[in-house]
Amino acid sequence: MILQRIQQRLLQRIKTLFVREASQPDPQTTEQDSLTRNSDAVVFSAKKRQWGSREDLACAQWIWGRIVGLYEQAASDDGEIMRPKEPNWTAWANDVRTMRMLDGRSHRQICEMFGRVQRDPFWVKNIMSPSKLREKWDELVIRLGRSPVQRCVNHISEPDTEIPPGFRG
Repeated sequence: MILQRIQQRLLQRIKTLFVREASQPDPQTTEQDSLTRNSDAVVFSAKKRQWGSREDLACAQWIWGRIVGLYEQAASDDGEIMRPKEPNWTAWANDVRTMRMLDGRSHRQICEMFGRVQRDPFWVKNIMSPSKLREKWDELVIRLGRSPVQRCVNHISEPDTEIPPGFRG
């Protein structure tokens, strides 16, 4: 019992230390230090400790392009042209990088999930940034999981005569 309390307190202290350390801007970090530490960074903010590689930025720009497409489609439907506010590219690329490095997702997985989000009438209105995509990822996996491939079963299709493995003919 005492050991469990000590472990819990220790975990809480570690969590607060890391959360505080990660969220607080470092006034002594310069842009050059940031570039030295993250040599593949093409966008960065030393104050906010955010950065992204060329691929992270490209993924963020692809997501942005899909969102702009939604606005353009809405404009063609109602005739009113409205363009969304340009995102903070450093923050968006950082969110993509975080999904890639901390969550273990590839750029392809990120884009595929965003593509599924765009096809869902509910989620398309609620996921409008990489940060929201990351936040809701686990729920999206459950709700938007890959739907099984639909087989054509009309009168034209041929009957399936293959015997599945493990069954005798």
